Amino acid sequence: MINFEEYLYESMRNKIESWDSRLIEEIYAISFYIENKNDDYRLPSVTLGYNTWENVNKQQSDASDLDEAKWNYAFWLQNRELVIGDSYFENNGAEKVDHWIRELGLYFTDEEEEKEFDRTCELGEEIKSNFVKIVLTTVQRLHKEKVILNKFSKEIPLIVHELEYYDEIAEQNLRVNPNDAIRDFVNWIINM
Repeated sequence: MINFEEYLYESMRNKIESWDSRLIEEIYAISFYIENKNDDYRLPSVTLGYNTWENVNKQQSDASDLDEAKWNYAFWLQNRELVIGDSYFENNGAEKVDHWIRELGLYFTDEEEEKEFDRTCELGEEIKSNFVKIVLTTVQRLHKEKVILNKFSKEIPLIVHELEYYDEIAEQNLRVNPNDAIRDFVNWIINM
């Protein structure tokens, strides 16, 4: 049995710990961007990235205000430091994601999707929900085990998100980040 949760945590932790100290000084937030390749719930992925103060300054003139430049992923660097689950990227863990979905008993075939669309949509929503939970647990653990504090000498927001921002995104991030670190991001969502 593959412990996908442990694999995800170790992969993210190792990548964050490998970042150069000069880069660390510029990073103010880390992104855990979740998406489904080709809108297929059986193909979830999470992309680890970050944004820097330098990039915020560059993007500010294109954004509606400083907060949008700072928090809206559309204005971020779009760097892909690590991608877990997307088979397009090397060493991506896509087979581990597939195995994890099968272990949960949530996998379905294209044929099943054609015949039982409503049931497979429910399975897809369960896959998404479980995947988000594992990413949230990873973020919480990175804080709890002081990976972020030790690397950055302070807590910074680790933002779990999609392309759209809504109340549930704010609530999830409040649960897994120290309040002081995530407050500005959450306030931005609330005031949108």
